[in-house]
Amino acid sequence: MRKWQFYLAGASLGMLVLSGCAAQLSQTDRDLLNQALESGQMATQQAAKAQTAAGMASDAAARAEDAAVRAEAAAAAADKSAGMAAQSADAAAASAAKAAKALEMGQMK
Repeated sequence: MRKWQFYLAGASLGMLVLSGCAAQLSQTDRDLLNQALESGQMATQQAAKAQTAAGMASDAAARAEDAAVRAEAAAAAADKSAGMAAQSADAAAASAAKAAKALEMGQMK
């Protein structure tokens, strides 16, 4: 992007030099030259704004990627917790079955 701005500045400078070398320019040519210089300046400003916007977009993308990584880690932790809860529930059910069996055996005696 910077290279393009240097070319534009060089072309504008060249136009200024050429306009100084010409004996006389008509009013129309002067107006066109001024319009070209203004357009070059506006293009440089717009390029700078576009570059700033691209930097902001890049930063936003990096933040979104970080958030996605954190969300993935949280999902993995939740999945692990769910697995551990299921194991605890299975162990509690087995313990309850053993207790019921022991109670039944105690009542039979």
